[in-house]
Amino acid sequence: MAQLRQVPREIHKHIRARSYIGGSALGVSDGLVTNLAFLSGFAAIESGGISLIQVAGLASMLAGAISMFFSGVLAGRSEYELFQADKKREAGEIEQEPEEEKGELRAFYVAKGLTPEEAEKIVGRIASNKEKFLEDILMHELHVHQAKLSNPIKMGGVIGLSFLVGALIPLVPFLLLTTVTLALLGSALTSALFLFLVGAWKGRVVGRKPWRSGLETFLIGAAAASILYLIGGFL
Repeated sequence: MAQLRQVPREIHKHIRARSYIGGSALGVSDGLVTNLAFLSGFAAIESGGISLIQVAGLASMLAGAISMFFSGVLAGRSEYELFQADKKREAGEIEQEPEEEKGELRAFYVAKGLTPEEAEKIVGRIASNKEKFLEDILMHELHVHQAKLSNPIKMGGVIGLSFLVGALIPLVPFLLLTTVTLALLGSALTSALFLFLVGAWKGRVVGRKPWRSGLETFLIGAAAASILYLIGGFL
């Protein structure tokens, strides 16, 4: 009995759910920087007590999370609609000008190193299946593929929830401490550490040096918070 050939196991794992990882990193860092900057600026203005800052921080956190959720949904829907528009246009071009589309695909394969004869053979095989032909045109000419599209609701949920988590970090010291000065100091230190960790995690995922990515994220957050604090103090 002939032995079945085993499919080689993948050694190097690919980064899965790339868009969701990017969305969560965006949501966390955006929520943290936004609320830290808001609380810093508000603390510089408000001198009457910490209770008003607590309420304002909670309102900012919730409003931002809801806004980011719907922004993520709308962005996902827009991406899907753009893909469908591209697909419809290219499908029409395949019907009306099939030889021109084949020529574009042949040129792509020749540019990749195949001979014109090899490219002709491959394109002929692909063009015999309209769905595969359209998929190849979209992938090579427009660099889009339906598999890369994110679920709009999931993307909105990931970004909104991540924003909520990020915005909560600088707010916690204001909820636990009783004086504005101590709360602002605690918020700055906690946020600085968390910003660095988020940046380092993102750097590790995408293959950058974690310390460099962490430092970059930290500096951006610190700059935003400092600018708003100075503006608040000036006002």
